[in-house]
Amino acid sequence: MKILVVDNDAGMRNLLAMAFLQEGIETFLTESVQEATDFLESGDCAALLMDYHLGAGASGATVLADWSAKQTMPPFWLVTGTPEEADVTPLHAIDSFQGVIAKPFSILDLVSAVRTQAFAPAPEEPALEADGESAAEA
Repeated sequence: MKILVVDNDAGMRNLLAMAFLQEGIETFLTESVQEATDFLESGDCAALLMDYHLGAGASGATVLADWSAKQTMPPFWLVTGTPEEADVTPLHAIDSFQGVIAKPFSILDLVSAVRTQAFAPAPEEPALEADGESAAEA
């Protein structure tokens, strides 16, 4: 599983890739919404970092809202240098929305937050007894 990074700034994409690689986490980097869509649909996406300003007037928040209406999303964050401009109201209704990351940010804190959300062990299901009841219910 990889972290999907969608940003029109190659320097930012590469910085994030290096930071995640230091922690042993692979990334898929793109500036293309279509490439990101294809990767997301591949099922290999553990988490997603989306830039708010994608260039050519495209909004990362709009792309995320559209994707979320069509499929279950991994944990995702919206990254922006202009948090006061970012209209994220529709994203708050999406369970996998983790919040806005304002640039500049601490790369170590970001990697830690993504690792925690994307790679945390799933909660264990209670064990079932022979009669079909969970051990906690018995």
